[in-house]
Amino acid sequence: MRSDQLILRDMFRRALERFGDRAAITAPDGSLSYEELLAKATVLAGALQARGIEAGDRVVFLLRNSVHYVIADVAVMLVGACKVPLNDMLAADDVGYMIGHSDAKAVIAHTSFLSTLAAIESTVESVGVRLAVIDTDIPLPGFETVSFESDGGRYSADTRIDGDDPGLIIYTGGTTGRPKGVYHTQQSLAVNFMSHLINAEIAHDEHLLICSPLPHSAQQFVLAALLRGARVTIETGFDADRVLQLIAEERVTWMFMVPTMIYRLLDAPALAGTDTSSLRTIVYGASPITSARLQQALQRFGAVFLQIYGQTEIPNLVTTLSKADHEQAKYQTSCGQPVIFCDVVIRDEEGSAVEIGNAGEITVRSFYTLERYHADPERTDAAYVGEYLRTGDIGYQAPTGHIYLVDRAKDMIISGGMNVYSTEVENVIQEVDGVGQVVVIGVPDDDWGEAVTAFVIPNGTALDGQAVITHCKSQLAKYKVPKRVELVTEIPLTAYGKPDKKALRARFWSDEARQIN
Repeated sequence: MRSDQLILRDMFRRALERFGDRAAITAPDGSLSYEELLAKATVLAGALQARGIEAGDRVVFLLRNSVHYVIADVAVMLVGACKVPLNDMLAADDVGYMIGHSDAKAVIAHTSFLSTLAAIESTVESVGVRLAVIDTDIPLPGFETVSFESDGGRYSADTRIDGDDPGLIIYTGGTTGRPKGVYHTQQSLAVNFMSHLINAEIAHDEHLLICSPLPHSAQQFVLAALLRGARVTIETGFDADRVLQLIAEERVTWMFMVPTMIYRLLDAPALAGTDTSSLRTIVYGASPITSARLQQALQRFGAVFLQIYGQTEIPNLVTTLSKADHEQAKYQTSCGQPVIFCDVVIRDEEGSAVEIGNAGEITVRSFYTLERYHADPERTDAAYVGEYLRTGDIGYQAPTGHIYLVDRAKDMIISGGMNVYSTEVENVIQEVDGVGQVVVIGVPDDDWGEAVTAFVIPNGTALDGQAVITHCKSQLAKYKVPKRVELVTEIPLTAYGKPDKKALRARFWSDEARQIN
């Protein structure tokens, strides 16, 4: 009987079997061929099944960039379970919330997260299956150490998996309250991987270099590359000199970067003497690139740049700006044209489509928009206009289909390619003694795109801006911590008495062509 559903288990099993002894993954903790990756993932899949993990069960990843991350990724797909990847920079409180909110049945964690997990011990203990991957000499109390050779469980591929089963719950910040769990199905992820193969120009002989955190956009590129038989090198983080060394010595052909990383490469003294001729594609996204830096990059690297625009709710690919378009000045400030799997409509505040050239909210219809926000039907209903997902981004569309971003409807900052919801930062700052009122915005920054900046009215007591930053460092992921805190006597208000962020932002953005970087 023919199945009419796309299942991740079958797609990835076939691909890994097909490419056999070809190099698959290289990372600081080792290298694997395709057959070795499948063998180790099958062992872990059997271990998960032996401990009661079934199709649709949530498996939380608290793992750093490594071959073990990819092994776990494939293992979860073999079981038909649902991956819940957590950013390794998250504060312990956020980790605990996401474990509980996702209804996690298993946690797979590197031992180096001992302090984070110890801080949420009661939450972690409520999860039935706890597996540790060793990357330090100190064990994780209450966790079983994973063996990737033999773990006493025989993997069964007979489990029924449906296309509508969850394949991924990934958390994104909320404009108010706790983060939202973005719920994607097996089938929507399968189409999304195909979109990556087509639109990100990943060829079978590609050598990809990934330096950004795997729980974010990078994971989709890595997994799509495995379907193609490409080779992937994963770094634990970004270092410009190391990247240039790898490009030259390993003949890297394809990279995914955020603009800040591109700036670091351009500023690296070693760039002048580095052979980068192997590069065919540099995909960038998560935030727009400045025009001056783009010109510099094109001059140095050539016509290899491909811009992507997407969201966690629509993984990575709503539009792409082609390599050819990068060579035309009129398109260089665009985020590109809709990809073949997406329809885009620009709408006014009433939800009606606007005429070409008029600005409005960008809405998207696709096979791979989120199924729903996990356990949050109210937010799910608010996210859609009919079949179209509301992005919260403001833009306009040219007659050629090119989309130009001009602002964000959502109260969000993108700093170094990472999403920061200002309300979350404001709530943390409000906890500091001496803070009367606080407003957080993003201001233009040549390096980060937007710098998280806090404006604080003291409540009469002595207040030190550095104390605010220190408190934020203890409560927030590093990229969410304000780069600057300004102590002020007043904050502009709207006619309704609310902080007027647009007026505050105007001080910094009035000379900018668009109101986001």
